[in-house]
Amino acid sequence: PDVCPLFVVGGGRTADLVREWDRLHELGDERAHWLALRAMQLNEALLANLLPHAAVVATRDGAIAEWGREGWPIISAHDFVAAEEPLTKSRLPHCWDATSDSIAAWIATRWPADRLVLLKSVALPEIGEEGRDGATDGRGFTDASDRNSEFRIPNSEFVTAGLVDPCFPALASTLPKVEWINLRDERPVARQLWFEPNPSQRETSAPQAR
Repeated sequence: PDVCPLFVVGGGRTADLVREWDRLHELGDERAHWLALRAMQLNEALLANLLPHAAVVATRDGAIAEWGREGWPIISAHDFVAAEEPLTKSRLPHCWDATSDSIAAWIATRWPADRLVLLKSVALPEIGEEGRDGATDGRGFTDASDRNSEFRIPNSEFVTAGLVDPCFPALASTLPKVEWINLRDERPVARQLWFEPNPSQRETSAPQAR
C-alpha cells in the first residue's frame, strides 16, 4: 500500500492508574515507566478489538505482514521499546514527563517513519486578536483557522499550553513531519506542527546525516 499507518495507542486512564500506584507505593521512575508501558497493552488490545482488521504487533516484520494483508498494525509499545532501546544511544526518557506522545515520537524516530500524526480530541489554540500596537490578546499562537500554515510557537509554549508533554518537542523536532488532527472537528483536517531543535540536537544530528 502507498500509505502504511502504524498505530501507537495512548495510555489514558490505565496509565493514570500506574501514576497513582507510583504515588502510593513510591515505585520510582524506572519501575513506573515499564508498568505504564504494560498498561498501554490493555489499550492496544482494546483498540485491536474495536478497529476492524487491526492486530497488535511487536516488530517491523509483524507490521509489514499486517500491511500485506491490508490490515492495521498496532505496535506493542512495551515490546518495541524493550527490544529497540539496547540498540541505540537515544533512549526514551524513563519518567512521567514522557507520555504516550513522546513514546510515539520515539517509535517514529526509530522505525523510521516519514511523519507522525497526533490524533487528538482538542483543537489547537486560536491566535489572539492583534491590536493597533501589534500586540496580541492571548498567547500569540498561530491562527488555528489557517489550515494551510504550520503551527509555530516556541517549544516551551507547546508544553505550558498542555498540548504535549515536556519531552515531546525535543523528540518531535528530529522527525520529518509532525501533524495534529482534532477528531472532534466536524471535518478533521491535519495541521502541521513545527518544533525548533536545540543546539545540542543540531550537533548530534549532523554526523548521523552523513
